[in-house]
Amino acid sequence: MRLGTADIAALLSGARALRRPGFSVLFRANPLGVPRLGLIVPKRVFPRAVDRNRMKRVLRELFRTQQARLGSRDILIRLSAREVALAEVEQCLVGSS
Repeated sequence: MRLGTADIAALLSGARALRRPGFSVLFRANPLGVPRLGLIVPKRVFPRAVDRNRMKRVLRELFRTQQARLGSRDILIRLSAREVALAEVEQCLVGSS
């Protein structure tokens, strides 16, 4: 399940965040019983749509593989640099549980 615009705005305004060089992971509990994912992959970081879409696919797959361990929470991954250590993103996802 993906986050809607209102959910992303709520996460940006007042959720707990894990900030690392190149990305941040914001999260909060949700009452739905399933984890939901939102992604912010800005055009200024990845100017080509091909690169933005590939990064989104990689992050969604990372989320899918860890989904059973995440519990009931909304998660927003926000990229701020081109070079992102996916192992560190995965560690932040699992560590936020």
